[in-house]
Amino acid sequence: MDKTRKETKFMKTSLRTDDLRSGRRAYQPGNVVINRALTGLLALIGLVVTSSFSHAAQGLHVVPSPFIANSTLSGAAIISDNDIWAVGDISGSTASAEATLAEHFDGTAWTVIATPAVNGSMFSSVAGAAGNDVWAVGTQDAGGSGAALIEHWNGASWSVVAGPKLPKGSFLTGVTAISANDAWAVGSEPAPSNSQFIFNPLIEHWNGSSWSVVSSPVLVNGLLLKGISADAANDVWVVGGNTVLHFDGANWTQVSSPSKVSLNTVSALSPGNVWGAGVGPGVYFPRATIEHWNGTAWSVVSSPNPSSRGNSFLEGIAAASANNVWAVGGGTGAGPVTEHWDGQSWTIVATPSGVSSLNGVAARSDGTVVAVGVGTNNSAIILHN
Repeated sequence: MDKTRKETKFMKTSLRTDDLRSGRRAYQPGNVVINRALTGLLALIGLVVTSSFSHAAQGLHVVPSPFIANSTLSGAAIISDNDIWAVGDISGSTASAEATLAEHFDGTAWTVIATPAVNGSMFSSVAGAAGNDVWAVGTQDAGGSGAALIEHWNGASWSVVAGPKLPKGSFLTGVTAISANDAWAVGSEPAPSNSQFIFNPLIEHWNGSSWSVVSSPVLVNGLLLKGISADAANDVWVVGGNTVLHFDGANWTQVSSPSKVSLNTVSALSPGNVWGAGVGPGVYFPRATIEHWNGTAWSVVSSPNPSSRGNSFLEGIAAASANNVWAVGGGTGAGPVTEHWDGQSWTIVATPSGVSSLNGVAARSDGTVVAVGVGTNNSAIILHN
């Protein structure tokens, strides 16, 4: 596996100068954390709608899903209660042997859905505007150098969709789908060899017929974009490290946020209610941190530290409603971590046994929540509420 491939292997890993290791299969030797200058390398059952207290008390539980050795799930999307997707990858003995993994819930059971055979491919994120309009993005080996990967589900099968021509080593980490002719994907492309940075930011847009690279003055060199979320065509949010970007339907702007917080994930409920999560400073070690946008400013919201003995981090956040928000991650000595917002405060919710790591979470307005990651059996694992 070449250097670029290794650097993009764990795309949902937190950006920390202190070499905080987090995210997918952190125990595997391929996991790398790199930092240079401003950036570094790096996200049903119980369908009855209940009170936010019941949601937290009920928590999440592991549900039956296919056993697939050496597999990981990194992202999830809920189209409806009987149409849910989880995506990730299956590791191989070499980079080119790695394969994308897509699992689907039809209201009764989770099954593996075939994806195109693409050498060294992996999914990092999934989003859908409708049951026959779902996007998954990530990276592929592309002759040992790495390239962005975009695939689409049309209701019957997955297919690779051509994206714009990008430098070798480019990858996508997040996707959001607003409508059939309005979808966004974010990630990074390698900076030129003479640059002080490793990666430069990448935003792509789908207009209903093709994907194109978006340019904007706010996309300065050195940014590594990780998460994206939208509640409307004129309210799109992107995060990565200490950078927060917003699209108002016409222009991208950079929005000020607490400078010492590195955000991995974002979830937009409305123009005045957006959540972000990642890692921030702690008394002794960097710790899991949550931010909120109230329509005027971003601020850190008090939340429990999952680990009192070392680093902690959050990799996924999903808002079902203003008083029902979920975040997942992990911490030293704490293992996988689940946190819940009930409209008043964040609390840690017990993670069921059998879970090794949690990488992503999705939520729907009716209260349905699904989280994904890796089980202690080294197979992809899925949790529902």
